[in-house]
Amino acid sequence: MPHFDTPLHTNDQSVDRVLNAGLPVVLVLYRGTLDDALEQALRQLAKAEAGKLLVAKVDAADNPRTAARVSGVLPALITFRDGQPLTQASGISAQDFRAHVDYLLGRGPRPSEPARPTPKAARRNGHSRRGATASPVEVTDATFAREVLTSPLPVLVDLWAPWCGPCRIIGPVVERLAREYAGQLKVVKLNVDENPRTAAQFQVQGIPTLLIFRDGRVVDRIVGAVPEPALRARIQSALGVR
Repeated sequence: MPHFDTPLHTNDQSVDRVLNAGLPVVLVLYRGTLDDALEQALRQLAKAEAGKLLVAKVDAADNPRTAARVSGVLPALITFRDGQPLTQASGISAQDFRAHVDYLLGRGPRPSEPARPTPKAARRNGHSRRGATASPVEVTDATFAREVLTSPLPVLVDLWAPWCGPCRIIGPVVERLAREYAGQLKVVKLNVDENPRTAAQFQVQGIPTLLIFRDGRVVDRIVGAVPEPALRARIQSALGVR
């Protein structure tokens, strides 16, 4: 195969071909831009190790399926050998990147990995083993920014209250959509009675209100218990699905 001496830009459609190209791969996921030190490290390693490994980059904002492979703060990386994941890290620096490359190429020890939730805790938080949300996640004023505004995936936020009849009507629909769009869309629920600050911040005047976020910004607002087909269409529009 040809030698690539610069980082490859890949996406949801082509990433599997990169991972199965026959060389070890270090896949870096980011949003927008990388800091200069990390960008320089990617370029230096891609050039120095051309023919020995592939360095690939994915913008998580535009590629939700690939972004679902990791959880945590971006930039993140996953290393692959023979098409299978070997190590993973989030919030990486240039030093972290080099340590994972050294291990991938058999030249250094395995980098330490962050503690992972137990299966019981993972189920309680509604996450599958691949990091995709299979059921809505309960968020609060304190966790909203972390769970929603910095999420690598688009997020559907269901603002509700226990006494709200229309909220109970749309609740099962929201749960069904969370399962259906796992890996493409994160779904969270926020009780406005217990978390008034977030409701006020986003000028929620009636419930249920559903907000769709991308890259920390509201891209759609749906008020009331809208029919499932209408809600599905709005989600697909936000995801760029036709």
